Amino acid sequence: MSKHKNLLARVLTSIFLIGALLVGMFMLPQWLWGLMLILPITMVAVEYSRLFGWDQKLRVGFLLTIVGLCLVPFLLFDQFNELVSVIGMVISWAAVLFWMLLVPFLIRYRFQTKNYICNAVIGILVIVPAWFGMVGLHTYPYALLGVLVGVWLVDIAGYFIGREFGKIKLLPSVSPGKTREGVLGGFVSVCVYGLGLSLALEHVFTMAQWILFVIIVFAFTAIAVLGDLFESFLKRSSGVKDSGSILPGHGGMLDRVDSMTALLPFSFLVIQMFVS
Repeated sequence: MSKHKNLLARVLTSIFLIGALLVGMFMLPQWLWGLMLILPITMVAVEYSRLFGWDQKLRVGFLLTIVGLCLVPFLLFDQFNELVSVIGMVISWAAVLFWMLLVPFLIRYRFQTKNYICNAVIGILVIVPAWFGMVGLHTYPYALLGVLVGVWLVDIAGYFIGREFGKIKLLPSVSPGKTREGVLGGFVSVCVYGLGLSLALEHVFTMAQWILFVIIVFAFTAIAVLGDLFESFLKRSSGVKDSGSILPGHGGMLDRVDSMTALLPFSFLVIQMFVS
């Protein structure tokens, strides 16, 4: 009975979250969408701060810093869209470099520190660029929806293919359930998804576009996996299974958006470069 209740809670929570996302992406103005996202960002920041066992004063300071940085574009409300775009580009580059260069080092060598400033800066690089990416991509709601579907595909395909066919562990000391076959399955699923979109839009790729497409999908999958592994690394270092329990049937907010926090800055940069 408890399993059925947990499944029901999981399904109802998913329906609510997906509905809220669709309404926000397609019906709300960009500034209100950004304001709406402050709530989940705050929840992620709270859960992140708990992983390090900070006292209340340090948690509040970190939380106010995160929220304050996300509220910066609201200071010049008439130029909100432009500020999100400009600040988003700068902070997204910093985030992409962080995810692609620093995170693999942190995970590989199991880097841990009690230094508050160091962990707070890492938290800012994880959380704030994700907010700017999500708000910035509101200008292209179908592209944002495509990115979110891609993230879910990597997670879902990786889980099921890894469970059925997984033989070689990816990084058992950090995430025992993740396999190389699962990662490959996620990569292939996003390739098929992208191909399906191109056919639906009746767009024929040139050879150069195919090469670029494969490179982007490879990077997309790699960054998604890094986001997942990094959150697993943080939880394992803190000795917890879930980052929280605020989402019935799902655990914490950080558990649901681990890959997303890594991918949103990358996706924002890629889409902005293609549009420009």
